[in-house]
Amino acid sequence: MKNVVGTTLLLGLIYAATWAQTPINGSGSLPSGGRTRTFRFHLPASPSTDNLPVVLAYHGDGGSGAGFQAYAGLDAVANAQNFIVVYPDAVTVGGTIQFNKYADTKPGFGSVGDTSGPNPADPNAPDDVQFTSDLIDYLFRTYRINRNRVYVTGHSGGGYMSYFLSMALPDKLAAFVPVAANLWGNDAFLSSYFTATTYRPVPLMHIHSKGDPTVQAPITPYPKTPAFVWPMSNYAYLNCGNGGTYTTTALNPNADSLTFCSFGKKVVMLMTKDASHGWSSLVNMPQTIWNFVKTYQLTTYPEVDNHLKVDQFGYLPMARKIAVLSNPQTGYNASQPFTPSAFYQVRDAATDAVVLRGSPVSWNGGATHAQSGDKAWWFDFSAVQKAGSYYVYDSLQNKRSYTFDIGNEVYKNVLKQATRVFFYQRSGFAKQTPYAETPWTDGAAFLKPQQDTDSRLVTNTSVATSKNLRGGWFDAGDYNKYVPFTYGTMVDMLLAYEDNPAVWTDDFTIPESGNGVPDILDEAKWELDWLLRMQQTDGSLLHKVSVTDFSAVSPPSADTNVRRYGAASTDATATGAAVLALAAIQFKSLSDPAKQRYSDTLQTAAINAFNWANANPNVTFSNTGFQSAAATYTADDRLARRVAASAFLYVLTGNTTYKTFFDANYSQVHLIQWGYAYPFEATYQDALLYYARASGATVSVKNAILTTYSGSVKTNNAENLPAYLNQTDAYRAFLGDRNYTWGSNETKAHQGNLFFAMNTYNLDAANKTNYQDAGMGFVHYMHGVNPTAYCYLTNMTTAGAEFSAPTMYHSWFGDGTAFDVNPPPGYLVGGANPTYAPDAAYTGPAISPPQNQPVQKSYKAWNTSYPENSWQLDEPAIYSQAAYLRLLSQSMCYTDVITSVKSGNWNDPLTWACRRVPTATDNVVIQNDTNITVGSTVPAKSLTLRGKLSYTNGGKVMVGL
Repeated sequence: MKNVVGTTLLLGLIYAATWAQTPINGSGSLPSGGRTRTFRFHLPASPSTDNLPVVLAYHGDGGSGAGFQAYAGLDAVANAQNFIVVYPDAVTVGGTIQFNKYADTKPGFGSVGDTSGPNPADPNAPDDVQFTSDLIDYLFRTYRINRNRVYVTGHSGGGYMSYFLSMALPDKLAAFVPVAANLWGNDAFLSSYFTATTYRPVPLMHIHSKGDPTVQAPITPYPKTPAFVWPMSNYAYLNCGNGGTYTTTALNPNADSLTFCSFGKKVVMLMTKDASHGWSSLVNMPQTIWNFVKTYQLTTYPEVDNHLKVDQFGYLPMARKIAVLSNPQTGYNASQPFTPSAFYQVRDAATDAVVLRGSPVSWNGGATHAQSGDKAWWFDFSAVQKAGSYYVYDSLQNKRSYTFDIGNEVYKNVLKQATRVFFYQRSGFAKQTPYAETPWTDGAAFLKPQQDTDSRLVTNTSVATSKNLRGGWFDAGDYNKYVPFTYGTMVDMLLAYEDNPAVWTDDFTIPESGNGVPDILDEAKWELDWLLRMQQTDGSLLHKVSVTDFSAVSPPSADTNVRRYGAASTDATATGAAVLALAAIQFKSLSDPAKQRYSDTLQTAAINAFNWANANPNVTFSNTGFQSAAATYTADDRLARRVAASAFLYVLTGNTTYKTFFDANYSQVHLIQWGYAYPFEATYQDALLYYARASGATVSVKNAILTTYSGSVKTNNAENLPAYLNQTDAYRAFLGDRNYTWGSNETKAHQGNLFFAMNTYNLDAANKTNYQDAGMGFVHYMHGVNPTAYCYLTNMTTAGAEFSAPTMYHSWFGDGTAFDVNPPPGYLVGGANPTYAPDAAYTGPAISPPQNQPVQKSYKAWNTSYPENSWQLDEPAIYSQAAYLRLLSQSMCYTDVITSVKSGNWNDPLTWACRRVPTATDNVVIQNDTNITVGSTVPAKSLTLRGKLSYTNGGKVMVGL
């Protein structure tokens, strides 16, 4: 995890379009030396990537970064050569806008008594050397630049600043090109600097007009017999031993190249044969500057290299920790080979101290992994368990991974950001600060005439059919709302809460935060209230609310398109029965009487929906009148959802009517019918498992479910535990090729949850650690341990992922909007999809990637609509998001801290988060409002008592033994 520490960095981005297709110009600011300093920047027209070089371009006196950008021509070269250009802004120094360019070691702009310096001096002038250093650090944090390839140029006063920086920051800047400038500094400082003991060799190109009327050229008149030239000869003498001559070559009829050092760190001068102080047109200035600097790079910093894949957020202390080192053989990055060194290190990110040494092990004997096209090595650093920030380091090649954290709460902020996505997806609710982060604010959407408060039946739009169907969540990258699509979403969210309530706190910065209810349930209630509005008096649920075509406007509050609803269906009603019943269980568990009354409302609605769905098992939805998704399912799905509803209703009410229905129909759910557990029906399988742990469940039915599920996960399906034990996937998160489709990241999450469920239900204690490690592999895949190295969550740099998805397909944050490559943080994008194909109307070349790639490299971070249709890889969806939330919250079970979640017996799994009864290695927390009964001798590594312990029958807690 990349920690952003200290003062908050402010960035105001002005985007022209997507980085993936067109250049981006922006402005930014950061704190430096007690001031807010500003700059302009240009990102190249290239695929979003890290490790790009940077040119810092300093304007002249009285100018601005934007002004220099307008005439320098560097942006066009950056687009062609793939680097970033940043144009710092000077502030008022000595009464005028200029950089603090006088070279000395004292604060301010010159000093009293220094006859060589500015008169008068400005003791309050900012430190522009520090500003430059801070700016480089900022660019590394924000854009993951290559810190060994940061270059400087400047015009006039900016050229003077370039000279000063060549002396002050030779360890952070790789090459320098001052234009129409000179070196100005304190005599004693300059004399001291240009000695063999203090000088640091740097490459230098000086560009000047021979007749410059403002800043005299270093050689005047020109030409003349070669001799010592200030200051180039000073640099040359210490770079290459030449302090008294140069060679001259005609660059073109209007410009000469004067070489002072022809090898190593070169010192050259370009003299144009005109009489101007401006930006010369006699040579191609921007290309000439880039051609000179691009060959130089420092060795100061280990280079962050995407061949070293780690979970960019980090690892839990007790987790297995494996960095995957890749050598691409096929695919879009096959031209970037990498062979790991024999020895690797883990280093403390704060001190660079080595905390572990080891050797990577080749995957599968050096074979190429077909799904990624990579050869791979595994570097196991599981022994590092101390909380802190670290990176993996290849010392022989000076390559390093992204920074990551180790700690029990390493995913806490990630969970909050990923959950807050649902707040941004709320329909009919204003997204304003402090709950929405700037700039992702908007007014309440779809409350206009014939929208959600006045929605009408699509096949009869008379006012008589008008209904208030406000609320709910946008389904995905569109603004439509589909009841059937809420099944997997809500089951995953509600079970995520029930399985590990300790991580679902009341401080996720949503409007309901602080009300005493876990924020995940507050957020779920926004959707549940909409489902209640969608329910008719007969118990049925309307199918969807949608525009009739594909229209969408950004931001959502500006969208005036009419929205209609679709008629009731069994798909929707069976979904409602299951979701409302499971939600009633969760709200019933809360101590708040109002929420318990809400549970009663949900229970009544669930029962009414279940009764209607059973009486009308095959009312299919007609999508007539809509072009949007039909959201219809098969008869098998409709039955599976009624079975799920019966399971949840039986647990909720204890009424044997639901148990009878379940027992009569569970065998038709595919888990039992096929004997096959797999990720595409994860939430149907979850419903069967839920019944199996119910008090009073029919024993034979319970045993059939648990035996079938555990058998399929453990041995009977080669794509489950056998794939993990056989190390089938070099990236440790196996899915079969055919399972990489639209939304593969959702499928990945469900596969990880499938492994975690084995421990949740204690189905195979002998393999508990294997299921834990297998499930965690899917978490790490999402966070960067995959062939692309992307963390598949959007814009998570400040949350810890230095290389996160930079864009997504979403109507609000769409192509060409101000949010195109600056979406809100935490959205899970779709992921690798080898079935991707543009629309038939597309006539351009193959889009590669994602086309023509190995399965796991079939991904591209880009945001465009018809006919390229990037939604097939980059669209988020509430069901994918919920699957990820459950995966992440389940992974947070595997810490050495165990928390009570309800009053009960110490030895009862239901007393504890994740149903983990504490052992001697666990730090136990007894939470407020819980009373834990101890009736025997029980162990704990440590005990934090916020609630109460009650002892019976001589019970005692043995701590630290």
